[in-house]
Amino acid sequence: MLTIRNIHKTFGDHTILRGIDLDIAKGSVVVILGPSGSGKTTVVNLLPRFVIPSQGKVLIDGENINDLTLANLREQFALVSQDVFLFEGSLKDNVRYSRPNASDEEILAALKAANLAELVANHPDGLNQAIGANGSQLSGGQRQRVSIARAILKDAPILLLDEATSALDNESEHLVQEALERLMHGRTSIIVAHRLTTIENADRIIVMDEGHIIE
Repeated sequence: MLTIRNIHKTFGDHTILRGIDLDIAKGSVVVILGPSGSGKTTVVNLLPRFVIPSQGKVLIDGENINDLTLANLREQFALVSQDVFLFEGSLKDNVRYSRPNASDEEILAALKAANLAELVANHPDGLNQAIGANGSQLSGGQRQRVSIARAILKDAPILLLDEATSALDNESEHLVQEALERLMHGRTSIIVAHRLTTIENADRIIVMDEGHIIE
C-alpha cells in the first residue's frame, strides 16, 4: 500500500501541490490525469524522493519513506518516462544498467518482453551492438522500448510511467503499449497519461487541476 497524506509542495512563491491525499492498493493500476502544470508529475516524483514535500508524508506499507535510505527506497521503483536517457555504448550495457549482475539470457528475455527481439536478431553484433550517444542509432519507439526493457529487468514492485507513449507515432505506440502491459502485470502501476489506450485498463483514475485532486 502506498499512502500519500496531506502533501503540499511549494517552489518559491508558487504552490504546486495543495493537500494531496491518496491511497494506492498493492497491484492496482492508477492513472493520473490533468492539464499541464496541474501537479501530476510532481506527485509521481514524490515517491522515489526526486521531490521533497513542503508538508505531509508518503508511506510504503506504513513506513515513512524518509526513514528509508535512498538506495533501499529506489529499489522499490522502476521509472519509464517520455524523456529516455541512454548512454553511448552497447545495447546490452544500456539495458543491464538497472541490474548490473544480470545474465545475457535475462537481458534477452527483457528485450523480448519489450518487443525488441528483432533488434537483436537483425544486427550482426546482437546484444553488443552500439546504439550511439543517447541511442542516436535507434528510432524513438526503440529508445522507449529499451527503457521498458530496463524496467522489466529491474523487476521492481512499483512502476512509475510518466507520459511514456506521448511522443510516439501510432505504430510505435502499439509496440510500446504491448510492452508496457507486460511490464505492468503483477505490479502496482502509477501512470501519468493522456491517451485512452493507457487509461482504459485503469483500476482508478485521479483527475488533478491546479495542485488539487478534483475527481
